[in-house]
Amino acid sequence: WKYLDNGSNQGTAWRSRTFNDGSWKSGRGELGYGDVQTTVVSFGNFFLNKHITTYFRKSVTMNNTSAYLGYRMQLRRDDGIVVYVNGVEVYRDNMPSGTISFNTKASGIAFDDGSDLKTVNLSANVFTNGVNVIAVEVHQNSSLSSDLSFDLSLTGVEGGS
Repeated sequence: WKYLDNGSNQGTAWRSRTFNDGSWKSGRGELGYGDVQTTVVSFGNFFLNKHITTYFRKSVTMNNTSAYLGYRMQLRRDDGIVVYVNGVEVYRDNMPSGTISFNTKASGIAFDDGSDLKTVNLSANVFTNGVNVIAVEVHQNSSLSSDLSFDLSLTGVEGGS
């Protein structure tokens, strides 16, 4: 995953397929801080005033999307999450409705502390042949939060043409 953990306002351009994330850091999932993670991301310079939002991006090349009936996305998040594919929102959990910005807090704490594996079924037309970008923003409920967790996997559901 490519990730940006500096607390900046990325607006909406970062979600698109054409956004240049070349200066972003990279690491393997599970990503976060405060728990057991493969890649530790920064929460900022002050323990009592952590960044609200951390951004993640992953490019996925698909050659035959018609081979799948749909896709199964499995993820962990602590606290809230919004997932986009090629700039289009496909999933939101523990986040308020409406426009999300870099300082929007999660709707509440994640009582599972990011340990529950959530399964989301995506329709077959979410991905296209060629390069696709999964863009994710993970939001804290509070700048005092002790941890952040993110992990995501994607599996094609076979049975298409």
